[in-house]
Amino acid sequence: MASADTAAPQSFSYFADFVEGRRGEILDAALAVFGEKGYEAGTMREIAARVGVSEPAIYRHYESKEAILADIVATAGDRISAYTRQSFAQIDGHNVRQMLLQIIELRRRGVEAKAAARAAAATTGSSTVMARAAQSGSGGVMHILFHAAPHNEHFIQLMREHLSQPMIDEVRATIPRVDAVLGIKRSAEETDGLVRAFMSLFVGYFTTSLFFDAPPNDEAIVQSLLAIMGWESAE
Repeated sequence: MASADTAAPQSFSYFADFVEGRRGEILDAALAVFGEKGYEAGTMREIAARVGVSEPAIYRHYESKEAILADIVATAGDRISAYTRQSFAQIDGHNVRQMLLQIIELRRRGVEAKAAARAAAATTGSSTVMARAAQSGSGGVMHILFHAAPHNEHFIQLMREHLSQPMIDEVRATIPRVDAVLGIKRSAEETDGLVRAFMSLFVGYFTTSLFFDAPPNDEAIVQSLLAIMGWESAE
């Protein structure tokens, strides 16, 4: 029997919560393997072992490790961006401060709750960033994607299509709704620049959370977002 020091990390559930059947199990197993060992070092054999099936059984679902990562990128991207789009669609100039604070707080608390649950269930005591990320739900997915996905245009394009572009489009649609109420006029070029600055701060607040040992400050982040957009007068 393996000792506590050598036992495999306890499995966790992210994709299996909304992807039915064996596919969800495989994606979760791959996410764990890539998170612990990196995409290049992780193998189909290790993914199969995490699922509890033979390696040929994995190949009946995915033809390669690359195909699994592509599905992780697309499926996680759709899931994460859908939440953001739905939330931002409710923002206008009358509630922008309140809604941004609510979105950030709920998103952060969700990530923190999953992280705490995964950490409590973990059996390895690993302190690597990748291993910690593998325990933290959707926040961990983002960290693993940024670390594990190879510098390959195919994967970069998938992330753009399923994650970044849908979120950017929703933020871009939100801006004129808020501007109209606050009496702000700006050019398309100004808007494009502000969208990138806004997304950098909004996304960065979550994706850097595992690296910084500091208490969260949602209010300061929202205030910074409003300042970037020139929305300080919003209620």
